[in-house]
Amino acid sequence: MTSAVSNTPTPAATTPAASSSASTPSSTGTGTDAAALDQNFNQFLSMLTTQLQNQDPLNPMDTAQFTQQLVMFSQVEQQLKTNSTLSSLLSMQSVNTTALGVSFIGKDVQAAGSTFTGGGGSTSALAYSLPTTAAKGTIAITDANGNVVFNQPINLATGTHDFSWNGTNLDGTAAPAGTYTLTVSALDASGNAINTTGFVPGRVTSLETADDGTLMLNVNNNLVPMTDVREVSSPAS
Repeated sequence: MTSAVSNTPTPAATTPAASSSASTPSSTGTGTDAAALDQNFNQFLSMLTTQLQNQDPLNPMDTAQFTQQLVMFSQVEQQLKTNSTLSSLLSMQSVNTTALGVSFIGKDVQAAGSTFTGGGGSTSALAYSLPTTAAKGTIAITDANGNVVFNQPINLATGTHDFSWNGTNLDGTAAPAGTYTLTVSALDASGNAINTTGFVPGRVTSLETADDGTLMLNVNNNLVPMTDVREVSSPAS
């Protein structure tokens, strides 16, 4: 009996290899990682089963380590699957966002900004947004030379307000077609400046992706995030 149980089971010698395989999954890519993990996991289960079958009944192996490795493999496998799923979802979202951006090309929009093409007898639809109630403020439109061609008091209430400029100068004469700038100035009750957002009309001519992945629309030769577009319409025929 003594002789029968004194032999050390051969599979036990392979335990370090199982631990090494478990702790160093491939890091060359999600697909490679998943394949390597699956292979290592199957090898580990086969090794564990063999060792259980051949262990010394009077000196059973410590299964805690193998159980811990088994749990670790399961967690890493689930994380790889989650990462793969998230990557697929992000890729689909990017494709959908790009497709949406392409649909903006050739459309007239009202987007956050300050410069726009106006005058020439046309009416420009503009807007501005106040994050808080103002005590006073003005709207001014200037031409390319900095001359004020339009001004009026602002609506002091919080929120977004629409207004239009009929394309005429302060004296009522028609302003020439060209590039104009919208400036909205507002002060609170303490005389502090309020950050306002102006919205100007323009046509989307192209789109591109910023360094951070944000999809940008080219409006009036300015790059505008798609999320800054307030209105979209088809050009008047």
